[in-house]
Amino acid sequence: KLGPEPFSKKINLNYYKNFIQNKKKNIKSVLMDQTFISGLGNIYVNECLFISKINPSRECNSLKNKEISNLIRNVKKILKAAIFKGGSSIKDFEDMFGKKGNFQQFFCVYGKENKNCSRISCNGKIKRILVSGRSTFYCPDCQK
Repeated sequence: KLGPEPFSKKINLNYYKNFIQNKKKNIKSVLMDQTFISGLGNIYVNECLFISKINPSRECNSLKNKEISNLIRNVKKILKAAIFKGGSSIKDFEDMFGKKGNFQQFFCVYGKENKNCSRISCNGKIKRILVSGRSTFYCPDCQK
């Protein structure tokens, strides 16, 4: 019952629109739903929504086609960067060679509560809320 992996060609505008049809869930919950896209975790969903300028609480069916296409592209961009940096070692993650990842040094929002937004053009502060029981970090000024 798992959905396609994030790099699958199946994930496109039509796939997204068919999945959210008649759903009133927020976009973060949809992205965390493993039947939609398998393997997307909380940290990476926070980062993807930030670079896509989408508020995590926003209803999934309110996104415009351009926003959806941008989000799909940014999911792949964030995951490629995280893979290149060896993943995120928040607690005790190590790869099979015992090496810790260092993508956490490049987080824009995750764990940055009350810090200034990393966008030069934004004067907002990162907020932390709970969405579907998970810590969610976002900038209320630039994520609409």
